[in-house]
This record gives sequence, structure tokens and C-alpha cells, in this order.
Amino acid sequence: MSQAANSAEPVNRQIFVPLKDVGLAPENMRFDEPIDAGVPQLGETIHAAGILIPIAIRPGRKNEQPYMALDGRRRRYALLGLLEAGRIAEDYPVKCELFETKAEQLAALSLTNTERAPVHVADVILTIGRLRKSRMDTGAIAKALGYPEIEIKRLQALAGVHDTVLDALRAGKMTLKQVRLCARLEDKAQQAEMAEDALEGRLHDYHLHQAVTGEQITVEDPRFTLVGARYSEAGGRVASDLFGELPDRVLDADKLQALWVERVQPFVEMFKQLEFAVFLGRESGYGAPDGFERLPYVNTYYLAPEVKAKVVAAREKLEAARSAIGDVDLAGDSAFETLFPVLQATMELAAAPLTSMKLGAVLITPDAQDGLDVEFYGVWTPAENVAAGDDGEDDESENGEDDIRGPAQRELEIPDVEVDIEGASNVLHATRTDVATRGLIRDLADNPGVALTALIAQLFKAITFTAGVRQGSSALKIDATAYSRRSTPVIAALDGEVRARLAARRDAYRASGLRPIAWVDSLPHGEKMALLAELTAMSLDVREERKDMIRRSARAEAAEIAHLCTADITVHWTPDAAFLGFHTKKQLIELLDEMQVEDARATSLKKDDLVPFVVDACAERQWAPKVLSWQLAPAEAELEDESPEDGVVEPVVSDDASTESGDAVMPDEEVADFSAQAGIDHQAVA
Repeated sequence: MSQAANSAEPVNRQIFVPLKDVGLAPENMRFDEPIDAGVPQLGETIHAAGILIPIAIRPGRKNEQPYMALDGRRRRYALLGLLEAGRIAEDYPVKCELFETKAEQLAALSLTNTERAPVHVADVILTIGRLRKSRMDTGAIAKALGYPEIEIKRLQALAGVHDTVLDALRAGKMTLKQVRLCARLEDKAQQAEMAEDALEGRLHDYHLHQAVTGEQITVEDPRFTLVGARYSEAGGRVASDLFGELPDRVLDADKLQALWVERVQPFVEMFKQLEFAVFLGRESGYGAPDGFERLPYVNTYYLAPEVKAKVVAAREKLEAARSAIGDVDLAGDSAFETLFPVLQATMELAAAPLTSMKLGAVLITPDAQDGLDVEFYGVWTPAENVAAGDDGEDDESENGEDDIRGPAQRELEIPDVEVDIEGASNVLHATRTDVATRGLIRDLADNPGVALTALIAQLFKAITFTAGVRQGSSALKIDATAYSRRSTPVIAALDGEVRARLAARRDAYRASGLRPIAWVDSLPHGEKMALLAELTAMSLDVREERKDMIRRSARAEAAEIAHLCTADITVHWTPDAAFLGFHTKKQLIELLDEMQVEDARATSLKKDDLVPFVVDACAERQWAPKVLSWQLAPAEAELEDESPEDGVVEPVVSDDASTESGDAVMPDEEVADFSAQAGIDHQAVA
């Protein structure tokens, strides 16, 4: 190998030399400078944390000590001060870098030298941690390390992170911003797990943000628009962010909610006087509660002239009311008087285009700008109460009713169910319901008789029910949309098998040269039934994207279909690495416990090694978790009849009740627990 090639290779120059063997080289650029007043403080720093930056040395010459310092004059004097005070011995190991040739020594002496690596911030963080343990104050640490005090305060918070986090930072696999996010996690094991993901190139910022913020409530919560300083005056506490980068966290969420409920009580009473069912929620966008419907989309182009005029006038009134708010402090005592015209105009706008519906319920949610927002829901007006003309006779073409659909009433009972979502993230919950849907698709495709039953029932609901079938309230999609989840591939043994069958039938159809109806008619009865089962199965969609969006009505239908099919996902598939990869290590251990697997190795394995271990255990036992079946579990208990004297019915905050389009509970006494899982409270019509 050539000399040039050798010189290009990195050289490890670091050695440890006894203090007694280190002298000060005369060519040191500050050889003649006296000891300054900061050297004793530097000695304290070195005594607490060691030498952070190695001293550049050369071999000693005649009449010199064995090694001579080319730089590090102050560090050497600080060590000598410690030696004189008897705090270290003369053989104290000094971290050094040895430069042997003249060229290397010249480079080490150069003020413009950039070849020596700078101190990594990870080493600075470790040093600050050591100095803190020696009870050195912030000012002294800042002076010793040459950092501003505010930066020392920020970096010292990082000194307590797991060692693996700093390893990832030093390796360039994590940024300082990501380390700060890790420092906010109280669980050191979780910090280490994040760092391991970073070292393996799997860590993304949104993973960290989700782990840190989760469902935290901050002072930027829109409820503060109405609550204001009442929170702190009532003893509400906040916690400042460790690094001043995130908004302050609210520590007394129940107190904030209670104050907000108190602030909106006048609006609740206003709507109750109008005979509305009133719901309080954290956010809007949920499906209508049972007994009510979402209002239809309104395109003014298709409205009758008189209706269009009412809608336009209502919009102008709403814009004027919002403009009148101006800079009014909505946290003040005049909030009701200020917002009343806005709510009244909003209600008039919602009611203006309705013909066969009327407003019957309202959801009140906080809004950062306007203080609160309202979303109205309607009820179908019975056909016999809708007059189409002056003669009082019903007009089928105008009121939309016909002889098939009966008057509006509650036609479908939805059972209360308990869904196991404890400890599951939204991603895991979506994955569970996705896989469970694919399993039911496979079983239904193998049962033409059940598929025919499900299809007829769906058509019966769609044609004969007064309000039709709301989107998301059924297990079948009658619009013949094949099930898919774009973010995940098909599962070969489940929906993949059904898709393969349909692909073969598509090829046969194309080869026949016939049109669809003629081709289907040409099939033997058994083939028609098999095709019916496969197509019906592929229209199944019982996936739930979030654990706070439980589709109870669709789940009830899925349970009925599964019962008729005697569905068992393990006949076709057991949990694989793709499915189990969404579980945490703790959840994987819990799965092993459910299978009664007793193996001491499991707890010592890292997640990447534990996943295939669980895969094998599931396959050996032909086992899948209960959450992948559609068996219904009964809800634990219903709301008590008694309500607080102030008229506010407290929310049922549990993992048992959630909502999806059209699937909220509405007891007969019209006191609804609407989306309690999403933080929604409710008020009853008296």
C-alpha cells in the first residue's frame, strides 16, 4: 500500500499520560502568560467531569519531561492546582493526543487548524450531568464550559436521558430536537426504545411527537376562549415545557371542563327552551346521535326562489352577527349577549333550506375564535304532517315520501357493546379492525347462503326504512365498493384469496364475449351463488380508523354475519409479523400470557426478536386474539336515572361507549350519552 494511502487513514492519537510526565512546551503560544483567575474554577470542573478536550502533546526532548503540552496550558495548571491541594495524585491520568512528527506538531499549534474534531454536544451533555452531580451551580458550569447559562439549563435537562439516546445523538441518528422530545418522556425504557428505532433508521418525528404530546391539553385549548383566567383563579395548574418550545400543559383537565360547561350553561338553557336535545362536545364532526340525522348539503342553485332567498338572508345575518363580535373579550361576563345573535343566525341558516326535516338537536363545541361552535341535527317530519299545498294534500313529488317508506320513527335497535381498546393506539385499533374485516370477508365468501341473507337485509333497510341507511352504520356497502385499505397490502390467506377468485371470474367473463347480465345468467346456479358470496363479502367494511369511533351498529351486523358463518379467522390465518409489528413489547407479552406461553426468554428479547417468537407461538396453537373476532361483549352498565341538581348530566368517560356515523346511544328519556369516549357531555330536554 502506498504512503499516500496510509496517510489518508484516520489515526487514533489519544493516550493517557500521568500528570507528572506532562510539561509545558516552550512553543506553546501562551507559554509566558500567567495563571488567570479562572483556572481554579476550571480545576473544579475537571475534578468533577474530567478533561473534556484532550491536551495536544509531543514527545519530550533532552532535558524535558517525557511529554510536552502544545496546548492546554490552563488545563495543565488547573490539574497542578488540584495536585497541590492534594485532591489528585501525581499519576493522575491526563487525556491527551500525541503528535509525533514535526508536521503534525505544526498542525496542532496552528490557530486555524480544523483537523481536530470539535467536542460533540453529547459529550457536553454528559459533562453537565457529572458537574450537576458534584453540586456545581449553573453559573459555574456555564463559565467553565463557555456556554450561556440559559443554554446550560436546557442542556442539563438532557443529561438525564437514557444512554442510548445520547449514543444515537453522537452517531448522528438523532437530532438535538429529537433528544429534547425524548427528554420529555418520563419512561426511560420508552426513551431507549425510541433511540433504538433511531439507530436502526426507523424513527420519525411524528412518532416522537405522538408519544410526547399524545392527548395532552394545553393552554391553547379552545375552551380557554370562554374560560379565560377563571381556570387559574379556581386553582387550575399548568406545567411549563421543559425547553420552552411547547405550550404550557393543563394539569387539571376536569376543572377546565367543568368551568367550560358552566360558561355554556346559558346557551344550553336557551336551546332547551326551544325543545332541542343539547349535546356538549370537545370537537365537532361526529355522526348524528340516534334518533337524529345530519343535515343535508345545500346547493342554493337547486333551491326554489323563495327558499333560496331565505338562505341568502340567513347567511347575511350570520355574517353581520359575527362581524359585530369584534374585539370583545369572550371570557368576560358579556359572552352570552355577544354570542346570542351569532347562534340565533346560525340556527336560522341551518333551518332555512329544510322541507321534510326540522331541527331537533344541537352539538355545542368550543371554538378558539368565536368562543363556541354549534352543529345542528334534524329529524324527519312524518309524511302525514307535511302539507305540500294549500289543500293540505300530500304531494309525493315534493315531500319525498312514498308508499314504501313509513313515517319517521326508530326502526333499528343498536345493542350496547364493550370494545377492548385499553392500551391500544389508534393505529393498532385500525389495524385490528382491518385484519378482522379481512377475516370475515374470507368466511362470508365461503358461505353463499349467509351472503344472500346479508345482501337481502341490506337492501331491505335501504329501500324500506324511513331515513334510509346512514353512511358508516352498516357492515355492507351497498354501492358495491370493494374493501381496501391503501396503507396496507392484501392478506393472501384472507381477502387475497377472495380477490384471486374474482380475478379468475373476471378473466372468464372477458373470454366469454358476453355482457355482464348475459354472462351471469349463463352461469350454473352454484356458480352464481358462489359469485354472489364473493362479491357480497368484498363489500364488507367494518374497519374503525380510531378507537374513539366505534361503529356499534356495524359491529352488531358483523357479529350476526360471523355467527351465521361460524367464522373463525384462525382457519385461514394466524397473526403474522406485519400485524404484530404494530404492538408494543408489553402488548406482545400480554398476547403470550393469553396463550399461556411460559418461556423466560420472552421478557429478555428485544421487540424485533419478540415479534417472530409470538408469530411462531400463534401458528403452533392456531390462535388469534379475541379482538379479531366479531363476538359482541355486553356493555357493563347504563346511565343512572338520577341527574345532578344543576341539570348537567356528567359524561360517561369510559372505554365502553364511542361513536361513529349514526351509532350514538339515545335512551328513551332523550338523555343521550353521545360520544362519551370523545369527551362529549350532554344536556337533556326537560
